[in-house]
Amino acid sequence: EKIKSSLISQASREEDLVRDVDRPFPHLGSYTRQDCVKKAAYYLLESQRASQEQLQFFETWLKIVFDEAVHVSPEGGAQLRVPTDLESFEVSIKAPKDLMLRLANRFLEACKAPDLRMMSQLSQLESELQEPEISLWCRIKRMGKAEQGVDAGFHIEHAIEWLVADIMVPKSEDQAALRNNAMSNRLVPHAYGASLFPIEPESSLSFDMETGSLKSSILSALFIFKALGFAKPDDLSLTAITHVDAMKCHLVAFLGPRGLTRMALRFQEPSSASCAMDLTSACNACNVHQDVQVMKDHMEAVEFELDTGPCFVEYAAEKRGYTVTVGYVV
Repeated sequence: EKIKSSLISQASREEDLVRDVDRPFPHLGSYTRQDCVKKAAYYLLESQRASQEQLQFFETWLKIVFDEAVHVSPEGGAQLRVPTDLESFEVSIKAPKDLMLRLANRFLEACKAPDLRMMSQLSQLESELQEPEISLWCRIKRMGKAEQGVDAGFHIEHAIEWLVADIMVPKSEDQAALRNNAMSNRLVPHAYGASLFPIEPESSLSFDMETGSLKSSILSALFIFKALGFAKPDDLSLTAITHVDAMKCHLVAFLGPRGLTRMALRFQEPSSASCAMDLTSACNACNVHQDVQVMKDHMEAVEFELDTGPCFVEYAAEKRGYTVTVGYVV
């Protein structure tokens, strides 16, 4: 993270992106898709006391990647992911691969990345898969905390053979356990993502949990959680999870060089607008201990800026406990 912080400062000086030290959060007056995403992101940066370095990193990514790609991005190609505890957020944009490869390379050059091996991985993977579109994302982490962080990377929605996934994902006991459990459930990755920075890069694999009914898919995913060493959700959380009504669910695993960093159960198009806060309340009763109403007020402010409701909700196990993340598609 310290190395990334130095890259942020270098990039921000070269791009001259900080508008005004006293007023770092611009008030955007228009309501295009581009500006709605920006307004929601700036609300989060300001309300959660993001650092100046985080702001500079985000604005560098906005200028080099988002602003260039959004005009040729398909409908629904922009996303904002926000955990209900508001500790972080992620913005992503999807566009044609040739443009995104150029923008990713330009962003890394602006950040003076020490090497481009993850960029090479992206180029090689795209050459293998021939997927016409790529998503690039920017993640602002641990806002308002002592050790704040940033990251940026890519995501490709395309089925990946396990042979290819084994090459891309860092080797670890967790990686081997995930592969064995997924194969025993006849699951094949349908999407892959990774950080573009070479410092302990995190990779992600997504699986479509189509094992019959939604409830059976949820239970199958939870068995994989347990097999990989995560504690069983308490009864209150388990009841909330199994009562979610959604179009489908996915399992998403995030792995770094040291093993699993996050495991998420993603509910696509939940039927209830209160799904995220219901799950949050269940988590809060056990390990979050935050004011759910305050979190709800912030999430409503984000939805006001976006002028849309949740497209997906994630229930995840990670270092800080069980969390809930809301995804918006614009």
